[in-house]
Amino acid sequence: MADAYKPMDAFDSMTESTFILKPPLASKQPAAKRGASRPPAFANGGFVPLFQGKEPVESMELRQKLFNEMWEPLEQLLVDTERQVNQVGVSDVCSYVNSSYTRVESVEKGQLDQPFAEMSTAVAFAGVNTGDHSKLFESLQAQLAAGGHHVALLESQYCTSLAGMLKCMLDQVLGSLDEGQRATGNTRTTAIAGAKTISYDMGLLKLRWDEASDGANSRSSRVVVILQDFEGFAPMVVDDFVRIATSYCQSVPIVVVLGLATSYESIHQSLTKASISMLNVEKFNLQRSKECIDAAIQSVFIRATDTLSFGAEAYKSLLDQFLLYNFSITSFVKKLKFAAMDFFYAHPLSVLASMLQCSAGGVLSVRDCPIRLSPEQAELIRMQKSVQRFLEQQLEDTGDRNRFRLALSNDDYLQKTVLPQLLRRLVSFRAGYCLGIDLVTALQEMVPESLQKPIRTLHYYGIGQRFDDCAHWKALSAVMRRMKASDMERLLARLGDVADSAAIVDWDFATKDGLDIPQLLRQSKALLTNPEALAKPGSTDSGEPSKRIRTRTDMENRPFLLFDNSSSDQMLSALD
Repeated sequence: MADAYKPMDAFDSMTESTFILKPPLASKQPAAKRGASRPPAFANGGFVPLFQGKEPVESMELRQKLFNEMWEPLEQLLVDTERQVNQVGVSDVCSYVNSSYTRVESVEKGQLDQPFAEMSTAVAFAGVNTGDHSKLFESLQAQLAAGGHHVALLESQYCTSLAGMLKCMLDQVLGSLDEGQRATGNTRTTAIAGAKTISYDMGLLKLRWDEASDGANSRSSRVVVILQDFEGFAPMVVDDFVRIATSYCQSVPIVVVLGLATSYESIHQSLTKASISMLNVEKFNLQRSKECIDAAIQSVFIRATDTLSFGAEAYKSLLDQFLLYNFSITSFVKKLKFAAMDFFYAHPLSVLASMLQCSAGGVLSVRDCPIRLSPEQAELIRMQKSVQRFLEQQLEDTGDRNRFRLALSNDDYLQKTVLPQLLRRLVSFRAGYCLGIDLVTALQEMVPESLQKPIRTLHYYGIGQRFDDCAHWKALSAVMRRMKASDMERLLARLGDVADSAAIVDWDFATKDGLDIPQLLRQSKALLTNPEALAKPGSTDSGEPSKRIRTRTDMENRPFLLFDNSSSDQMLSALD
């Protein structure tokens, strides 16, 4: 048995191997001299000529320029959007810190301290998107520091023991106190400056706080300790820290912020009942990932003036990665960047983005392409189904075969005549689509909350299928059919205000048959205001609204009659 056993050699593997690729003998080149400049590993930022190297150099450089011009402001827009949405929760925590340890007003004895020794504690639910916690709590730290507080941001990986946790906290807080002293010109030192002290002694914080807190600063400043990932700390370490900090909170106003990714139960599992009784807890919700994603979709895909747009399948995949996994805005931004890189790095028609120009008011317009398209790019444009449908529709409408022949054979005619028309239709469609989303959002304000959908879902309905065929629009239509005349009039007024405040839209391109939506809304409102305008010419009017017996068909077509039977026939026609 011992002879039959053969230990496996380290290189006996069916899946791992090493390949040595030797350069061809004919390509031998002399070694570069020491100090000689070498070409960069990725020239032109990684952009290479497409069409098997046949793409012109100016086209490749234009793609690189467009990517840089598009992504940098878009990334900044996403960062600003996330910061603006998270600002609500951050401001609530800052207000709580400012109002902590307030003294009780007494008519007889003036201001008195609190009759209990509890440490102010803010429990901040940051959500399961742990990749975004660093930015969120750093923003909270910066805003608290700007308010005059001394903040220590602690992470579990650097606080494995009680001594390490106290040392990390004291380093940040004492450094902030030293900066405050230098800023105020107070260079006074204590007797402990030359003595040998322990770096993790809370008594050191008390002495330094008593020295640095003079005048009004002692009543407004707080020592804020943020535990960014509370679940990652050892329970015994946090429990001991709470006991020690509570014993000093009467002389040093210490506020603890516990960052939670799961639920409030984790506090009961980590801390003992005696430690929890020492905390004055206030709950805050910092998990606003869904609000962030809605604001990002609104600013990037609907109202943005850049060229980044997704189809239904790609957009659904992007949403599923966000909603079904970790709710991470950082991962969402990374996927957007990958999509933008794929578009500009690998798609030769991305140079057409240079034909779109954004004005100061955020309105897109079409201009000439700065370069001449190559024959390969022109053929690729003709192969697009949207271009084929456009040319066939023009041929059917005008019957001009010469223009059709020129578009298929002449590259200059395609670039200077056909492409601007296509892009103008695209710009008009995007403006009309943005107005349509705004109208549906305004319509949702007058329906029950159970029927309201977020902007991310509305956008998916808009690009995934015909919106009037989806179940959500049918549900909204059913609610509108049950509206009274007064409610319908208010709804039309609201929709009219939204339409009037929108950008100028060329409705000949934006809708089918050139339907002018704002004019239609104004006409509908006028009919509700004056329903007698629908009366047939020559009909006699007795001065009293005509009302006949309502049949079952009337009830099915106009369900609101079950609740309001005071409408005349003219009003019913106006509602129809």
